[in-house]
Amino acid sequence: MSVTRPRSEYEELVYIADRLAHRFPAVSEDEIIGLLADELADYDHARLRAYVPVLIEGRVTRRLRALR
Repeated sequence: MSVTRPRSEYEELVYIADRLAHRFPAVSEDEIIGLLADELADYDHARLRAYVPVLIEGRVTRRLRALR
């Protein structure tokens, strides 16, 4: 597994969850994973998958900032 070259979308989402857990230590990892899953569901039918993790990270980050 490589942070800079993830082999799959799942691997990239794991790294995103880890980054968000470090950026928002007051939020539990379970809650972060739940938010990621919620956002991922919105992209289930996306045909172009390359940008899905980046889009999800941005949306979850905005949701976590709003929770502060």
